[in-house]
Amino acid sequence: VPVFLEDEEVSLSSLIKRASAFGMGGWWLGGSHMVPNDKFLSLVQAQVPTSARLVVGCQKGLRSLAACEQLSLAGYETLAWVNGGFDSCKSGEVRTEGDVDIRYAGIGGLSEAIGWTVVQQEQNKALGSADGVLKVVGLILVADLMLFAGEYVQAFLEGKM
Repeated sequence: VPVFLEDEEVSLSSLIKRASAFGMGGWWLGGSHMVPNDKFLSLVQAQVPTSARLVVGCQKGLRSLAACEQLSLAGYETLAWVNGGFDSCKSGEVRTEGDVDIRYAGIGGLSEAIGWTVVQQEQNKALGSADGVLKVVGLILVADLMLFAGEYVQAFLEGKM
């Protein structure tokens, strides 16, 4: 049950916050502006008794720490928090469906596209590989093509073509 959800509100303040999150690294890491999940505690309480032993985790460890605080205040006594988040896990430490490395859950954005993340570098999918170099060259060519197309459309609209 997520303690935070992606902000989907359509208001000026929300759009500014989302643009800020994108500008402050969302483009690189694939993150977005998040808002508290008002239903977090009630959803957990509906599914899990307070006597249960819970392991709470997220990618970096901060959201799960916030979740543990709410759960503790609600009477959950046996909580385990993944300090440092799933990013701090080693391959195979956390069982997943299909034995996929848990660290892949939190990668995204341009850093994932070019193979810049730690987990990709460990699996030899980094920029140093031929695949990574081709991705960077491809991104540069696409950006150049978009710039060229924009200039062409602008010239056409101004009647210079």
